[in-house]
Amino acid sequence: MHVLPRYPYRRPPELDGRPQDPRPAVVIGGGLTGLSLALDLARRGVPVLVLDDDDTVGVRGLASRGMCWAQRTLDIFERLGVAGRITAKGVAWNVARVLARDQPVTSYTLQDQPDLRHNGFANLQQYYVEQYLVEALQAEPLAEVRWLNKVEHMASHQGGVRLTVGTPDGPYELDAQWAVACDGASSPSRAALGLAPVVHDRTEDRWIIIDITVPGCDWAQERWTWLDASANGGRAVWRHKMADDTWRLDFQLREDEDAVAAATPEAMCRRVHALFGDDLVFEIAWSGVWAYRHECLADLRAGRVLFAGDAAHLVAPFGARGGNGGVQDADNLAWKLALVLNHGADEALLDTYSTERKQGAFENIRQARRSSRFVHPQGQAAARLWREAIISMAPQLPWAARCINTGRLSAPCRYTDSPLLAGDAGAGAALPDVRLGGTSLHHLLGPWFTLLVFADRLPRALASVQHPLLAVVLVSPACDRQARAALLRQLGVGADSGECWLVRPDQHVATRQAHLQPALVPALLAAALAPLPTDPPPAPAHDLHATTA
Repeated sequence: MHVLPRYPYRRPPELDGRPQDPRPAVVIGGGLTGLSLALDLARRGVPVLVLDDDDTVGVRGLASRGMCWAQRTLDIFERLGVAGRITAKGVAWNVARVLARDQPVTSYTLQDQPDLRHNGFANLQQYYVEQYLVEALQAEPLAEVRWLNKVEHMASHQGGVRLTVGTPDGPYELDAQWAVACDGASSPSRAALGLAPVVHDRTEDRWIIIDITVPGCDWAQERWTWLDASANGGRAVWRHKMADDTWRLDFQLREDEDAVAAATPEAMCRRVHALFGDDLVFEIAWSGVWAYRHECLADLRAGRVLFAGDAAHLVAPFGARGGNGGVQDADNLAWKLALVLNHGADEALLDTYSTERKQGAFENIRQARRSSRFVHPQGQAAARLWREAIISMAPQLPWAARCINTGRLSAPCRYTDSPLLAGDAGAGAALPDVRLGGTSLHHLLGPWFTLLVFADRLPRALASVQHPLLAVVLVSPACDRQARAALLRQLGVGADSGECWLVRPDQHVATRQAHLQPALVPALLAAALAPLPTDPPPAPAHDLHATTA
């Protein structure tokens, strides 16, 4: 069984009275979101310090936690240089099956996308992903990770943030120009600043994760969902394969079930054997009980402190939206913070991080809420009737099968509410990483903004376009016949169409123009680098009865 790495504690120089300049960026929390953000910042030339109160990766041992990595997240990890290790170690899947009362009701195959660098989903325990991120950070001269350094107090002021950090050798104080709190759902950083998230709903629906290791198991590498499984007392079960012959099992608990009793080894073994038979030989790698709620901070920025991942928003895990959403937070924030720190961008740029990622959070909440209602209608009579009708019709009617909602899988948010976009068709969407012969579309992009010109030669009008943060790239020369067909299928654009797409550093499309006039380019870049402050988007109608935690 895998053994988690332990990282050494090193005495901070502040404890010995050595003067230190304010750190440009301090990331609080060395989990998935914090490590992704720190690696991105370091790659963008920002000295970054990560403070983590533990000395290893993962949470509470070999907890699988986030384990289903979406295509968009894999694209981000590709840019950060760790996707190859994740896909090599992880388990690829694209078939899902749903059973109700032990009978098959539907199955579906995720669209095969050979045109794209990363096809579908990869399952890998979160502690592996975090370990790969730590190892990548260790190779970055601008990055430092301090283990067993717990932020005990925080005070935000106009010029930055003062942190009090506890260590095995005692506390010390640290100044930062900017701090990013990635310290989880209970976020001590939020509490230190007197902030509380807006709670959009809670549920009594509880589940127990039982990760089991079954060497040589011949189960198909598919996602299985049992609705109303007789082996689980008429409640739901999920099954996913992960690395190391390990299978993630999620069993829905009875509303009156004692969680402590359910988590005993004897009770867990009975539950697994009831589903798969007494002959199954397995070892429990990890277990944990979880419940869920939907919440989000009113603003993801509080002065010089920003919030990301579970510290910013919580969403039910239906559709693998938690960890993937946190990585996409980091992806959105890193380039903006780097431009503010190193390239003179206006601080208002960071307000758009809150605008855009709150839109992503609300989209995840909406989708997860629909899935949770289908899996667990609770006392909602109309939802239960709808569910029963759909399940009864799904084996015969394709349209009903498409309504089976056990977790719509995570997809990238299109930032339609963003002030950084031109508002044209396609603006705000994530650019797919289309394969182009020996390379891919994302590999053509520069580190900051990129003007993709779908042509084989640069139009004379664009030859004079220059900006230190802009790369102008011709797409057609990188394309063979297959790549040209792939661009048409995936983007609806020809390699020689003459279209010009301005792509942001996070690979989202800022604008798509049939024939871009050179004079527009500086204006579009200026809008992205120094936006005017904007009011946050209105909350969706179903969030009007939200409360503060």
